[in-house]
Amino acid sequence: MELRHLRYFTALAEELHFGRAADAVFVAQSTLSQQIRAFEDEMGVQFFERSTGGVKLTEAGRTFLPYAKRVLREARRAESVARAARDGLAGLLTITYEATAMRSGLPAIIKAFQRQGPHGELDLVEQTTREQVNALRNEESDAGFLFLPINERGLRVRELFTAPMIVVVPTGHRLADRDTVPLRELEGEPHVIWARSAAPRIHDAYVRACHEAGFTPQIIQEIERGESFLGLVEAGLGVSIAHASNVQIQRPGVRYAKIVEPTVPLTLGLVHRQDDESPLLDRFLATVEAEQGAFQQTLL
Repeated sequence: MELRHLRYFTALAEELHFGRAADAVFVAQSTLSQQIRAFEDEMGVQFFERSTGGVKLTEAGRTFLPYAKRVLREARRAESVARAARDGLAGLLTITYEATAMRSGLPAIIKAFQRQGPHGELDLVEQTTREQVNALRNEESDAGFLFLPINERGLRVRELFTAPMIVVVPTGHRLADRDTVPLRELEGEPHVIWARSAAPRIHDAYVRACHEAGFTPQIIQEIERGESFLGLVEAGLGVSIAHASNVQIQRPGVRYAKIVEPTVPLTLGLVHRQDDESPLLDRFLATVEAEQGAFQQTLL
């Protein structure tokens, strides 16, 4: 198995089109097809189903894809370590993040970090808070933008900003024209919210606030990742809750309102290992500190 085979496999798995995949890895389409076939023969596994209608992954291909990506990521890290030994601050940082960070201050931090020097590289991976903690613990990432609080030994935490939860309702809902909604008014509403396994901080903060307000939320659907909850709300399955940064997502079929009486705060933080002495990480942390003002509280 060679790294080029993994690059060809990953490109085709992501594009599911030989022409676009060949362009992505800068080879001829015929070369890509031959190399993929040779890789399958070498492995003794069929990764793709080919037909006149196109190409799609087999079950073996879907299973193999995350491992191939991990090997390529580690290969990039190994190359970066060699450059770091040569140039000092050159290297690769793996930064994980909740989608909320990318909707607020993280893009400004990325731009500022890249302006500071050509040698530092960022490998950015969207993950849930729980996935990020595991990645930090297993030294698979260098820093993460995630929801607080967390209780994990060996990690250093910096609070970035706190914003209130919002309620998401479909257009035409009795609360659709409101800017604020007292929490108690959500009693009895069917809820579409984040599963605790995926987003324990959001889930627990909201359920705890509901209990303190005297009711238990009626959860009819849980989601694991992505923004599918907006579609489910738009379809009328129920109301949902989210971080205030979601107001930037303009979707015609939903409306947003700030939850009040009480407000339900969510805090985004930056976390890294205490024993990580990487000069490149120090530079990234300094960039976050300098650009922290980019994380502005989103107000309705």
